[in-house]
Amino acid sequence: MAATSPNRESGRIGAPAGAADGAVRIANVPIFAGTLDDATELCLDLMSAGTGARIATANLDFLAQARREPELQDLLNESSVVVADGAAVVWLAHLAGVRGVGRVPGIDLVHELLRVAPSRGEFRVALYGAKPELNEQARRRIEAEFPGVTVVLAVSPPFRELTEDEEAEERARFAAAQPDAVFVGLGFPRQERLIRRYFDAAPGAVWIGCGGTIDYLAGHDWSRPRWLQRLGLEWAGRLASRPHLWRRYLLRDVPALALLVPQSLRQRRQSSRSGGSR
Repeated sequence: MAATSPNRESGRIGAPAGAADGAVRIANVPIFAGTLDDATELCLDLMSAGTGARIATANLDFLAQARREPELQDLLNESSVVVADGAAVVWLAHLAGVRGVGRVPGIDLVHELLRVAPSRGEFRVALYGAKPELNEQARRRIEAEFPGVTVVLAVSPPFRELTEDEEAEERARFAAAQPDAVFVGLGFPRQERLIRRYFDAAPGAVWIGCGGTIDYLAGHDWSRPRWLQRLGLEWAGRLASRPHLWRRYLLRDVPALALLVPQSLRQRRQSSRSGGSR
């Protein structure tokens, strides 16, 4: 799936993130009004066109941090598309009257691209963020499970800030690899900051900030029971396997949710006055 016309330096695709008809702003961040299938198709079209994109996969914690730090809000608003990774984000969108927002977990978006993209030609993928052994395990599993997918680059950065020379070397590696998609697993906001800095090294690629997805692809992440996903309780499974997250949930995310619910209700009332839900 060779990119044909990489002509975007910023990663923006026209309007700001999610600003298409039916999008909704949560914590002043426009959320993509579509399903997993819609997001997958959009990414495939962008790769085929060679325009490239910066995809953010936002859960409630992304929005909680963005509310408090303008720089992080700007970082999300600079993205080409912000999808609703978390069930709480979908619920807030529906509460605001925008029923078209579906859940698009980063793990599922990556999986769908790996599954579907080879039908359009060779799919060249780059991985960034995991430890070397996890990157290698992910590469082997991806190429075994998804014929037509080639992992052309896997980068394991050190646990420190890169020097200018190291960053220049990494950017050169992306430029040489010419990936169709780049999966960056550093967590928010590190992955979005890196995508912003590195995007023009492979501007025809779709860059997706996807948290622990590489670990998951390597078979070393927490399980994701479908019944928890259906109930919107995946966070509970994450908390059970990572108890240290209680502080984030209780002290940052719950207060943010309490503030965002009234905002969504106000948006719903305003939407009803101007023409109804979408």
